[in-house]
Order: sequence, then C-alpha cells, then structure tokens
Amino acid sequence: MQPLLQDTIVLRGLFFDALRHGMKGSSEKKRFMNQPSCHIEEHGYNTRNIDFNAASTNLECIEAFSENVKKILSLSEKYAEQHTSKTLQDIVDVVERSSIEEVKIVARIFAVLLSQINIAERHHRYRRWSMYKRREIAILHFSDGQHHQADDCFKMLKENGFTPQKIHDSLCKQNLELVFTAHPTQSERRSILKKFAALDAALEALDLHGESQTPLQKELIFMRLQQTLLAIWRTNNMRTIKPSPEDEARYGLSVVEETLWDAVPQHYRIVDDSLRRLGQPPLPLNCNLITLGSWMGGDRDGNPYVTHDITKKIIYLSMMRACRLYYNEVEKLLWALSMTGEPSSEVLEWLAEHQNDYHNETVEVEGRGGHQTKNWDFYRSEQTVEEPYRQVLVIVREMLERTIIRAEALSHGREPPPVDGKCFRTTEELMKPFALIYDSLEQSGDHLVCHGKLKDLIRRIRTFGLYLVKLDIRQESSKHEEVMDAITSHLGLGQYSTWSEETKIQWLTNELLSKRPLLGSQDFNCSPMVREVLDTFKVIMSCNAEPFGAYVISMTQSASDVLEVHLLQKEAGCRQHLRVAPLFETKEDLINAPKALLALYKNEWYRNHFDTVNTKYQEVMLGYSDSAKDAGRLTSVWELYKAQESLVQISAEHKIPLNLFHGRGGSVGRGGGPQYLAILSQPAGSINGSLRVTIQGEVIENYFGSHRSCELTFERYTTAILKATLTPPAPPSDLFRDVMQRMSETSCAAYKKIVYDTPGFVDYFRAITPEQELKTLNFGSRPSKRAKGGIETLRAIPWMFAWTQMRLHMPVWFGVGSAFKSEIDAGNLDTLREMYAKWPFFQSTVELVEAVLSKVDVEITRLYEKMLVPADVLYIGEMIYKELDMSIECVKMITGRENLLSNNPIIKRLYDIRRPMTDPLNILQAKVLRDMRMHENPPQELQESFAATVQGIAAGMGWTG
Repeated sequence: MQPLLQDTIVLRGLFFDALRHGMKGSSEKKRFMNQPSCHIEEHGYNTRNIDFNAASTNLECIEAFSENVKKILSLSEKYAEQHTSKTLQDIVDVVERSSIEEVKIVARIFAVLLSQINIAERHHRYRRWSMYKRREIAILHFSDGQHHQADDCFKMLKENGFTPQKIHDSLCKQNLELVFTAHPTQSERRSILKKFAALDAALEALDLHGESQTPLQKELIFMRLQQTLLAIWRTNNMRTIKPSPEDEARYGLSVVEETLWDAVPQHYRIVDDSLRRLGQPPLPLNCNLITLGSWMGGDRDGNPYVTHDITKKIIYLSMMRACRLYYNEVEKLLWALSMTGEPSSEVLEWLAEHQNDYHNETVEVEGRGGHQTKNWDFYRSEQTVEEPYRQVLVIVREMLERTIIRAEALSHGREPPPVDGKCFRTTEELMKPFALIYDSLEQSGDHLVCHGKLKDLIRRIRTFGLYLVKLDIRQESSKHEEVMDAITSHLGLGQYSTWSEETKIQWLTNELLSKRPLLGSQDFNCSPMVREVLDTFKVIMSCNAEPFGAYVISMTQSASDVLEVHLLQKEAGCRQHLRVAPLFETKEDLINAPKALLALYKNEWYRNHFDTVNTKYQEVMLGYSDSAKDAGRLTSVWELYKAQESLVQISAEHKIPLNLFHGRGGSVGRGGGPQYLAILSQPAGSINGSLRVTIQGEVIENYFGSHRSCELTFERYTTAILKATLTPPAPPSDLFRDVMQRMSETSCAAYKKIVYDTPGFVDYFRAITPEQELKTLNFGSRPSKRAKGGIETLRAIPWMFAWTQMRLHMPVWFGVGSAFKSEIDAGNLDTLREMYAKWPFFQSTVELVEAVLSKVDVEITRLYEKMLVPADVLYIGEMIYKELDMSIECVKMITGRENLLSNNPIIKRLYDIRRPMTDPLNILQAKVLRDMRMHENPPQELQESFAATVQGIAAGMGWTG
C-alpha cells in the first residue's frame, strides 16, 4: 500500500474509532457535537486491536449516527468506488430529507476527513523530500526539473558553466523577503490548526523512529493521534468572534516563534553544508538570505479597524516578543560560553562601557497585582571575572529584560518605567555584543564553539531584528488625496484633487524642497479620516524607521501618489523616510506603471532623495488579485509580465536598482500556485538576486506550519531565486509577443463582456455562489467590500472565494478558451505548441489553468443552479459552460494531452482522493444556502452548518480566497 494512502487510512480509522469511544453512554446529538472532549484512557483504548484496513474505516459501525447520516457516509464511499451520476443523485435525495443537525454532522465529518488528507499529503511530501535528500529515491518534477534541492541546483549551475565561487558570491547577495498578510484569513481556527500540527508531529515521530520503537512507544503515538482527533471533533469549528487586527498580528508572530525561529538558522546550515560540498566557505554572517515582513497591524487599506493606535501597539508587541526569544537564547548561551581567559580588547571595552551603567538598584514594574520590584543585580551576584563572555551575556540579558518591560508598557499605552539608556533601541545595539564575542572566539581559535548556538543567534538577529518582522504600512491612494484636499483647502489653495497631474507634481516638489513645514503648529480642523492618516505618520515618526518595512500605496495611478506620501512623512517630522512602494493593481494601472515610475525618476527632489536614503533601491509592488478580477487572468498575467519588463528597463536606464514586490495570493486566480515554477517564469532581470512576496493567511500554515514545511519552502525559494538570477529565461520572440497580445485582448473582451456587460450576471453570481453568505463568517477583520456597489467594489478575495466554493473557478479560466480558439482557428496551433514548449511564462500559465480546469465540476455547478438560481438568469450558466468546454479542448490541443493532468498523475490522484468528500459537501452547501435564503435572519444551526461546508470545501480545494 502507498504510504500516503496508508497515512490517510490510519488517521481515518483512528478518527472513527475515537468517535465510537467518545460517544459511549450517550447518543444524544447535542453531546455528540458540543460537549468537551473526553479522555481516551477511560475507555481502555488499545491500538493493537485496530484493523486499519477494515473495521475502523467502516462508517456504518458508529451506532449513534442517525440513519440519514450513516446513509450519506455510506453513499460517499460508494461514490468513491463508482463515480456515477446515479450515486450522486442518491446522495442528493438523502440530503434533501436530512435535518439541519444531520447536515451539520456530515459536513463536519467530511471537513475533518479532508483536513486529515491534507495532513497526510503534506507529511508524505516531507517524507519523500527527506528520502530524496538521503538519495533513497528519485523525485520527478514534471515541469521544472530536479533543482529544488540546494545540492542539485549547485550541480546544475556548475554544469552550465558557473564556477563555485560565482555560485557562492550570488548567494551572498541574495535576499528573499516573505511578507505575511492576514487576508484571506485561514478558515480554520488557530485552536484547530494547533491540533493539525500535533497530528503531523505524531506522524513524523512514527517515521523517524520506525522499527526502533517499542510496542509501548508506538501505542502511545497512536494514542496521541486519537486523542488529538477527538479533540478536533469536540472543538467548535466556528469563530464565534470576528478576529481583530491584533488577533491576526499575534497569529503571525506565533508562526515566527513556533517554527521560523528555529527553521531560519537550520536553513543557513543546509545551504552552508551544500556549499561545503561545492568546496566553498559558509555564507558570511552579514548575509541576508531571508528577511521577514508583515501587513498584520499595518494594512489599513479598506480596514477601518487598523488604526494608528493598533499599529503602535503591534510594533511594541513585536519588540516584546522578539526580546523574550532572544532572552531564552541568551540563557542557553550562558551555559555554552563558559570559557575562561582573556577575551579580545573589543569585548573588554564593551564590558567596561556597560559595567559602569549597572549597580544594585530596583525598578518598579507594573504587574497585574499592582507594582513589584526587581533587583537587577541579583542575576550576576555569583558571576566570576574569569568568565568574560558570561559577564557580557548577563548584562545583555538584563538589557533584554528592561527592553521587554519598556515594550510591554508601550504596547499597552502606558509610560514605561525609567530604564532609558539601559535597554536596546536598535538591532545594531543588540547585534554588537554577540558579534564581538564571535570575533573574540575566532581570534582565540575556538572556531567550533562560535559556529554553534552563537552563530545561529547572530543569524536570527540578522533575520528577525529587534521586532521579529518589519511592519509595512498600506493605505489606499485616495485617502492621501483626501488629506491633500483638506490641507490645500485649509491653506486657501483650492481643491488638490481637481488639479492636473503636472500641477500636483510641481506643488508637491516645491513643498518637499522647502525647509518650512506645510502646516506647522497652526490648528487644523479636519475629518476623523484625515486625522487618522496624519496620526499614522506621527506613529512612524515617533517609532523611527527601524520597525517598518515599506509604505505601500494601493491603487497607485501616478507619480503624485508617491510624492504625497513623502510630503506627509516630511510634515510629520520623520527623520528617515520609509521607502514608498507604489502598488499597481488594475490592467490600466499596470499599463501606466512605467510612465509613473519614469516621472518619479525624472523628478528633481525624488532623485536627490534617492541618493540620501539608506535603501538605495526602488520598490514597486505588483497586484495579482485585482488585475485578474478586473480583466481576467490571462490578461492579468500578460500585463504583469510586460510591466515587469518595462520597469526593469526604465530602472536600468536610470541606474536605480529595482526590487519587485509580488502581491500573490494562495489561489491560482490571485497569483498563487507552485512558487518555484512562478519564479522561473518571470521575465529576465525581474529577479536579480532578490524577491519580495506576500504569504497570505490561507497558506501560511501550509508553507510554515512545521519545521519540515519551512525547510522545504526555504530551499525551494532559495534555489529558484538563484537559478532565475544566474540563468534567466530568454526573452520571447516578437512572434510569441504578438500572439500573446492578441490572445490577451480576446480574453479580456470575452471576460469583460460576461462579467460587466451581460445583463443578469450579478444576479446569477449572487444566486449560484455563497458570496453574500460568506460575509457572515468571522474569517478576518477586514470588510469584504471597499465601498458600496456591485462587482467593481467587491474585493478580489471574496470574488475568487465564492467561485471556488461552488467549484466553477470561473475567474481563472474564463476568456482563455476564446483566446486560444481564435489563434487555433487562424492556423496558429503549431505556434501555440511552440510557445508552450519553449517559453516558461506561457508554459506555467497553461499548466496552472489546466490544473484549475481539472477541479471544475459541471455536475455540481448544475446542482447549485437547480437549487438556487432563478430561471430567468440560467442562460448565463450556458454561456459559461460553452467557454469552459472550449477552454478544456484548447488546452488539450496545445499540450498534446488526451486528458487534463495526464502528465501529472500525482496531482490528479490527490484531487481524486478528495472528490468523494468535496462533492457531497457541495450538495450539503447548496441545500443549506437554499434554506438560509428562506430566512431574513437564518438560525444559528443553519449558519454553523454553512460554516462547516465552507471549511470542508476550502480544505478540499486547498485555499479559501
């Protein structure tokens, strides 16, 4: 039996066995669904009594299920074996006569089972990755070669003529910045995710120890698995309270603490080990392979709950939690660095400088029970002068504790205790003592010692700094324009928003060049929104630049949008401006992006400013979600490709380094998909040793939920960036460009015609998808719309989420069929096949569309139509199905494959495993939606049933938005 299938069966068997034990003594559904978890030990559970291949997977064996529940579960098993329309209709018939409570039970069971499959799949992927690195198996990557692993990548580059020194030097300059965002939020509660991680850890324990385990050890692992599975079932799967921006930020920080903290130094060691086999030295300590950013607590675009107070709180919360982590590492180093003898003169100087600052004193610390005192001298009362490194570490530990106290007070809006001058204010201050100890140990010949925990800590400081993550600020351009309107009106200059772009730039430039303040100390009465924007800039000024990353301007259209933010930073008194990253999102904005950037490069103030700031590079963010929603995915990816080419060329002509920030989502419709292939398909020069990319809430757990997932993710990103930098793809021929441009225009026209110009489309969309009902779920802190209105104002995330839930995935592929067919009908099929074979960008585009098309289920969609859609708009569905058939046939013609995904049986198998559970979930959801729409205020049971179907389908599809 294949290991993946075996893992799935084990989890499935343990789950149902746990339910049997958990339900003993009571068959009441309320207890079954809601009461706290019982203890498995009470039932005398013994794993050796389980037949994983038979009884435990028999769903009928749980007597407490009602007949309808058992029938649906039984039919789903039959559907897995015989995928027929009759079996599907039988499921529909049973669902129709089931109660809401029964629907809820079945939906939760399927959701849990699908999550188990995802866990088993990830575990199997890590297992094969480890086996491959041990050279026990070969891994076939169907599209991108066997170069995900560092050893293989270095070998490939050597074979292509790159010297080991060149590979080493390129890595030294390389940087990947991962920016965590809250939206779209993971649909599962964090309480559930923690338990998923425990399941993964238990499966790993079974693999790691294998035959060396005693029967008792193995039984205890199975016990742990079953306890966790029952706890998952007993835990409420719904968020009863909408998460706040602070909740989201805390989740992001917890990922750093629980996995990334250890995974980052481990990744450096993996790369160093591969470099050693290449005959090269380890990466230097000043290398920044990985850095981290975040939007959690800084992204106020469309989210009124992210205020300047929240941003300030998150900054100091991050600082406090970072220092706690460093404190723990210093505790470990105190045991490791017990060497005696004379240190370097620099260490002695540092000690002399800081010893004088400390004496026996007490500091008042505000605690939960009032005030308490702390005797700082107590910690080093027994420290001997013969151990100089411990002397340094004790002082560092005290400074960290003071920093924690100060940051905690500031995060709660309190005045910190008077410890100024005795805590860390910058990452540079924190780094210095450790760097001095490292150099001293090197000089004394203790190389092995300094290359242990100390080196890991230094690399952590380089990666995480004093705040764990750099917080981006994101705000929509229209908000800045409103602020400028208020200021110019106050100054008697008229209404700024009515000025031409040339007038705006001239006025902004003059004000930036002027040494006088714009408003100064004069009273300025303004709206709450304007005041909030101005207060945000005051927070940036008060915290200085170090806690922050970029200031991202969403919906950027012109150069004045960027200059406005710089003027507001100047007015707030920011000593060092944050770098400002324009975000180009719509089709038209992407087309105009090069013009806007050129206007900035030619601006007198901007060019002089560039020569004085520390960043020394221009950052531009590219939006994948809104451009796809605006014009369809084929047009979106082509306009993004062309924009990157033009931005790279303009920046090179003006000798300004460019760093592109990719705003990718989790789903293919928002720029998601296999990142390795995506990186390698970018235009030449767009990834020049650096990549900044969003990691959105729905995929954080998948990529960084465990140390093994971090290891795999980091290695794939590192090798992809290195390969894309040293061996960029050749630019497409003029013929390829012409064909792609024509297809983009055809695709965009077809997409816009149905979405924006076809009467009844909005009614069809809102009837067949759960778009309206999704608003009731507490998935994230941000509203689903930017403003009142129709499709235009709906955010890209719920737009894609809604189509994903009912399995049509329309925004990903609609228009592709029309575009491909127009070229095929013109006799250009051979050209399309050549583009697919020779152009990585086109190949990845086609294959991602193919993967999504394989997930479309017309039978399910027609069921939604039958149950939910008014007859007068059903013609919209027929238009969609016609384009769908065309898209599938054209993709098969271009790839030369008889069936979708026939070249990738692994992906197809993973989808087939999930389908027998996702199809019934869709049936359940359609029924629940119909029932919900009969009520103005749907009862709680209906909403809970709906939430269970949403989570299950999201697990089956692999993303939420």
